[in-house]
Amino acid sequence: MNTLNVAVGVIKNERGEILISHRLQHQQRGGLWEFPGGKIELDETPFQGLQRELTEELGIVIHSAKPLLKIKHDYDDVSVLLNVFLVEKYQGQATGMEQQKVQWVGVSELANFDFPAANRQIVDTLGLDFFYPIVDDSLGDANCMLAQLDALIAAGYTMIQWRAKSLTDEAFMILAKRALARCTTANVRLFLNTRMDLARVLKAPAVHLSANELFAIKETLPVDMLVAASCHNKKELDQAQRIGVLFVVLSPVLQTKTHPNCPPIGWETFKRLVGSVFLPVFALGGLGAADQKIAIQHKAQGISGIRGFVKKTA
Repeated sequence: MNTLNVAVGVIKNERGEILISHRLQHQQRGGLWEFPGGKIELDETPFQGLQRELTEELGIVIHSAKPLLKIKHDYDDVSVLLNVFLVEKYQGQATGMEQQKVQWVGVSELANFDFPAANRQIVDTLGLDFFYPIVDDSLGDANCMLAQLDALIAAGYTMIQWRAKSLTDEAFMILAKRALARCTTANVRLFLNTRMDLARVLKAPAVHLSANELFAIKETLPVDMLVAASCHNKKELDQAQRIGVLFVVLSPVLQTKTHPNCPPIGWETFKRLVGSVFLPVFALGGLGAADQKIAIQHKAQGISGIRGFVKKTA
């Protein structure tokens, strides 16, 4: 099956709303909503294709956009590769130039609309929080970890990583079940840092893979589980993009207490690596909530860390 190369634009207005358009009934997957875009011509770069398509479809001129992610999806009748951009600057007022309906929608409302299957990962990506704190067993025993989790939930964090590398599989699963129960009640997404087989047994809604686990994945990622991963270099970032994870954490940006002998990559290398992939990338390593401004300047999707969010609860 040939692959259709498509440019897609995620366009935000000053209120933070996202523009979506309604596919005409005579089109493939007609009647569904989508993020605007279209086929990239053979003589175009993905960005050039985005500029042309959004001018034709919406009557706007795109001045700048940054790569957000790439999505490969096989329908029954066609295979598509979506090159998704976050549109940063544009000129004009978006209008349905092909008589299609267009609508500005809040990010939290996107889940209420019916999108083609290939667009669902875009919705998941837009739902990512800026902060991704980690509850790690370096904080103390099980009670300390659960207390830290409770503190993060109380502070309003909506996505948290649960990491306990010192535990046996059995001990990890027992403790993870308690953590998952807390997060389910609070409507918080808990990403279990573990192997895919353990995540499946636990019926975890989200898993965070180590760099080694990235290369151990041979099958298609499950559609009913959000998948994130840890990366430290270009090779690992490329593998994460290849298998289609939702986002990655790139580290260490700065020196860390947990890995004192691991040389940091620094912000400039971080920015260069982020620019080499279509993938949301969180910055990790010696960072906390106070580093939001510098992270944004260096194109981070967000910030991850163990100690820089709320103080450890005794």
